[in-house]
Amino acid sequence: MKVIAIARNTFREALRDKALYVLAVFSVVLVGSTRAISPLALGEGVKITKDVGLSAISFFGLLAIIVMGAGLVHKEIDRKTIFMILSKPVSRHQFILGKFLGMADALAAMVLLMLLALQVTLLTTKAGFDVLVLKAGFLTFVELLVMTSIAVLLSSFSTAALSAVLTFILYFVGHFTSDLLTLATKLPSEFARQLCHFLYYVLPDLELFNVRGMAVHGGDVSTERLLMATAYGLLYVMGALTLSVLLFSRRDFK
Repeated sequence: MKVIAIARNTFREALRDKALYVLAVFSVVLVGSTRAISPLALGEGVKITKDVGLSAISFFGLLAIIVMGAGLVHKEIDRKTIFMILSKPVSRHQFILGKFLGMADALAAMVLLMLLALQVTLLTTKAGFDVLVLKAGFLTFVELLVMTSIAVLLSSFSTAALSAVLTFILYFVGHFTSDLLTLATKLPSEFARQLCHFLYYVLPDLELFNVRGMAVHGGDVSTERLLMATAYGLLYVMGALTLSVLLFSRRDFK
């Protein structure tokens, strides 16, 4: 119940943040605007709408995490409310978990709104309702959960600004994680090769969640791919949150 209370409060704080609404509205307008350029797209209007819509969900979701999630823990420290929260019968792991779940709820609402806007836009075309878009949107949401857990982890021991920068960098690097193994085979130094292998297993492989190309061009997103990517994402979230709790438990706020 304590975790739920913290999550609910975090969700309400997110809903009061005007930045969330600005990002959501801008993304919806962006998706809708693709319908206007469809006649100029030489028959590729539907593909452009899908591509822009799914990319917008990922991009604006990341911005929401950077704007709100990166300072999720540090904000409580700056406002000194952390003392009041931890003075109650609330453990630090409950605090971290509640913060993550609250932010996850806010992201879920945002992703659902953007997916709805995308599907409505597609319904106005000959494409109609697209299940592949839903699958791609779901995996994008799992990807955003992974990034939220990383933002919470960084926020548990660093400043909001540093957390935001590192979250953005890790998002970018995470889409090239698989290239680390290829790079390792070309490096002469044993230490460098081992470092590449270490980073490969530690950094998130965000390309596992990227099925936007399949959704846009009509490829098949198998149930096995969905389950594998979801399982990987949830395991990564659990690992990041566990590390967050360990680091946060060592912090002294006196």
